[in-house]
Amino acid sequence: MSPASDQTAQHDGTKAAMGGLVLCPLDLDQPGLKILDSGTGDGYWLQDLLATFPRLRDGTLVGTDVTAAKFPENGVQPPISLQIQSITQPWPPEWKHSFDLVHQRLVLGACGNFPYETAIRNLAKLVKPGGWIQLVEPDQTCGVQDGPAMRDFIALVTWVFERMGGHARYAYHVKQWLQDAGVVDVEERSIPNFLGALVPDADLARRTARWTADAMMPLLKYTQAYDGPTPIPRKELQTLVLRLHEELLTRGGLYPLRVLYGRMPLTQEQESVD
Repeated sequence: MSPASDQTAQHDGTKAAMGGLVLCPLDLDQPGLKILDSGTGDGYWLQDLLATFPRLRDGTLVGTDVTAAKFPENGVQPPISLQIQSITQPWPPEWKHSFDLVHQRLVLGACGNFPYETAIRNLAKLVKPGGWIQLVEPDQTCGVQDGPAMRDFIALVTWVFERMGGHARYAYHVKQWLQDAGVVDVEERSIPNFLGALVPDADLARRTARWTADAMMPLLKYTQAYDGPTPIPRKELQTLVLRLHEELLTRGGLYPLRVLYGRMPLTQEQESVD
């Protein structure tokens, strides 16, 4: 696994906030597990999971993303494999009911006009009976003590989501969508995700501040290509990256997450055996 860097700040910060990578009660020391990380980016979540649970070397770890842009240039080593797959497109039919764990983090909002509930239903179909699905999504609200730059950040993210055909508060519906997809024993946790100065570890505090501020760049490019009014005056948008970075370093911020997990029910035959 590559060393900690500003590029891994989101992963490391989320992991610290959650207290681990997997909250659902799946025994990751079992041999032969098959795990999917949807929206894997560079596959770092899978690499960290493998480093934490070495028994997974006997299993199959699959990462997918809409493009290969972030896949490591030198590839990845087995049991990890990466391939292109959009959450808005049909999944390989041979993957149906085959994974012990389907994981997806901070991806659902990229559906745009594609129905979120359909994306979740398609993910749930990949889970084998008795297996688990875990989704991590942003709460998209401000902390009570958040400063003006953090509030501008939330306002901008909300506006871009809605301009792209989505809904910024979709995370509040995920539990129902999971249940509608046949997932049972669904648990939902609200996780305080601290950024910058509120993070106890000094290095992680610096890295989360830098990464969060830099994450504004694609959103700002979107506003530049838009001729209409924006939720924040354009003059203030020009300084948002700098303002947010400085505010997070000195004051910190809160970007809460919602973690949801549940399992696919066993078949009647499996239940009778158990």
